[in-house]
Amino acid sequence: MNDISSDNSHDRTILSGSDPEFIAELSEYLDVLASPVRLQMLSFMGTRPRTVRQVAHEISTSYENTKKHLTRLLSLGLIRKEIGVSDDPSNHGQPVFYYSLIPGGLDQATRNLALFTSVSGSGLSGLSDRIETAKKGLIDIMPGKGPSLSLTNGPDSGRRYELKSEMYRIGRSEEGEEVLVTEPVIILGDEYRSVSRASRPHAWLRKKSGVWTIEDGNSKGGTYVNGKPVPHEPVPLTNEDLIELSPGSLGASFLYLSGKP
Repeated sequence: MNDISSDNSHDRTILSGSDPEFIAELSEYLDVLASPVRLQMLSFMGTRPRTVRQVAHEISTSYENTKKHLTRLLSLGLIRKEIGVSDDPSNHGQPVFYYSLIPGGLDQATRNLALFTSVSGSGLSGLSDRIETAKKGLIDIMPGKGPSLSLTNGPDSGRRYELKSEMYRIGRSEEGEEVLVTEPVIILGDEYRSVSRASRPHAWLRKKSGVWTIEDGNSKGGTYVNGKPVPHEPVPLTNEDLIELSPGSLGASFLYLSGKP
């Protein structure tokens, strides 16, 4: 994305969608994800690697048409193409190309679409409905139905944390130090050096009356939701809220996803 800048106090990224080239690329991105056929293919490949013929049989379309769809999905980095040995009785043991879903690929695409909606500028107004449609299609084929946090920056970007307990500490674990806590914990690597350690958590996630909330743990770098500082009282989270722990290159950013309805 272009028009990326930072404020001096927190080094927070500001995105702008006013560039025609960005709008054109985003439109093409949405075109790839808009097809129910391609979503069906992604869901089918999510179970195990498939050949073109296997995918074509599953979605009841021609070999040539299937290859075109797969090429579009490859262009987004959602799937990968690798050589393997055929298990089909008609050409058993012969080398073939297998297509498979990249681990975390659906999470990454969903996260991208959610971040697109936070881009400022009127240029995206005509794409908002298409973004929402694409997000819904991806969520419908994703495994798991519960709420989660997806890490959006740093070396572990793309990692997903499913929220299955009622409360979590969030913090960093330093090398060689064992964190002894009784509550479930979301541990970040030492590369996120601006984040407080889990033994004295940077933030708390708690589920109250069916609603997930976040609360700052008296951290030095602060906790933010959609750019606004979180006080020492719980703040309710809504779908696609952006959570920042110590905004900046050494902090951590999460996208909160409420899960399937």
